[in-house]
Amino acid sequence: MSLKSLFHSKKFLVFNFIILAMIVGFGIGVGVLGLNGTWNPRSQVLAEEKPIVVPESVYDMQNTFRQIAKNVLPSIVEVHTISPASAQEAPDLPPFDYFFGPDMKPNKAPQKAPKSEGLGSGILVEQKGDTVYVLTNNHVTDKATKISVTLYDGRNYTCKLVGADPRRDLALISFQAKPDDKEFVLAKLGNSDDLQVGDWVLAIGNPLGLDFSVTSGIVSALGRRGGPDDSVNIDSYIQTDASINRGNSGGALVNLKGEVIGINTWIATPNGASVGLGFAIPINSAKRPIQDFIKEGYVQYGWLGAEVRDLSREQARDFGLSSTHGSFVPDIFRDTPADKAGIEPGDFITAINGKPMKDTTSLVQTVGDLPIGKQAEFTIIRDGKTITKIVTIEKRNEKEVRNLKLWPGLSVTPLTSDIRDQEGIGKNVEGLIVAQVQDRSTADIAGLKVADVINKVNGVSVRTLPEFYRELNAHPDHVKIGFNRQGVELSIGISR
Repeated sequence: MSLKSLFHSKKFLVFNFIILAMIVGFGIGVGVLGLNGTWNPRSQVLAEEKPIVVPESVYDMQNTFRQIAKNVLPSIVEVHTISPASAQEAPDLPPFDYFFGPDMKPNKAPQKAPKSEGLGSGILVEQKGDTVYVLTNNHVTDKATKISVTLYDGRNYTCKLVGADPRRDLALISFQAKPDDKEFVLAKLGNSDDLQVGDWVLAIGNPLGLDFSVTSGIVSALGRRGGPDDSVNIDSYIQTDASINRGNSGGALVNLKGEVIGINTWIATPNGASVGLGFAIPINSAKRPIQDFIKEGYVQYGWLGAEVRDLSREQARDFGLSSTHGSFVPDIFRDTPADKAGIEPGDFITAINGKPMKDTTSLVQTVGDLPIGKQAEFTIIRDGKTITKIVTIEKRNEKEVRNLKLWPGLSVTPLTSDIRDQEGIGKNVEGLIVAQVQDRSTADIAGLKVADVINKVNGVSVRTLPEFYRELNAHPDHVKIGFNRQGVELSIGISR
């Protein structure tokens, strides 16, 4: 078909008519929509809006959080420190100094030692006259040459270190109030022993320099162990999922009463940021140190005067114990609170002042918190019987401890097939193998060694832990030990 014929054909006229109708219809539609306003997106959204119903309980919780923040924030401070920079923090040398050395450049002014600035949080906890005390973490102020704080209302003060305790990671700093200062808001300290898993808590501090931030969460767990320096710190921690980051250290963990129940201290994280695993020192572990810092400048720890350790299930079974909850006493220091009270090697301590001991860590912490010079009741299992001993707690003196005599100064454990194979001990050898000998102890001086197999105490055969300690304590001044060393039967005497 020719182009001219196509233009005049019936099909082409129908096609044109359809296209024209579509264009006219679209134009009319747009005009109508524009005139009656239904094209307006706002009117479409408004037509679908529904009233939002919020339960009163949610508003109550929100108001509670608001009130807590309002009450507690004025008692929180931002802690600024300046410390000597470590080798890793020292700035790189300029290229000229790298190649020629700093002393090779003539007329060079002396350079100041590099410094490191730190940031943390603190809590206003006490005021005596014009002196205001701030509780924070030891790792916030450690090695600091200059410490200052900024209050919630913007006031700034230079501080001095009152006292620090690395074992608990606590420090107390202070500043002097000015004559025209308005009243300081001190934090209300709660009772961390009342906490339960699931309780609501708020974390308040200065994470990453974002001053006076408030986050919320719950108590995820209690009595957590560990920390950045597990070998030093004796505290058990409150675990929370309230967001805690760098800069929160030393800040407050608060309950719904607005009471401080913890000092935010560290986080567990794979990347340096909060992943909901924050840890706080229970405030009850800080109450006495605060007063010790103010009075003495250091924390006074209560002292029992005994070596303590956990028992394995096998060892507990050997003693006839139904549980490993508690702490075993293998040795006693002479002329100490434990010795004077009649606690003996082989005793198993299950409670102090009625408080059950979970393990050795809980016992060490509990004894450390006991008031110096006061009496405490120790519940003990000895020879299958439960007895109590009243101990007068003394202050720990590290110098004196190093000079005290430890009795008997060794730990023994039953022979097992694994131990026999490991040490090459034949089945014909019976007794208790020496697992540890304390340096400079009575046993060490007498010549007992690890892997000796003790089979007699004062001529009486011993095969179990209760038998060994029963015979040991039956002769408190002098004991004759019979033992096997690499197949040779020997005996020595040890004196208390």
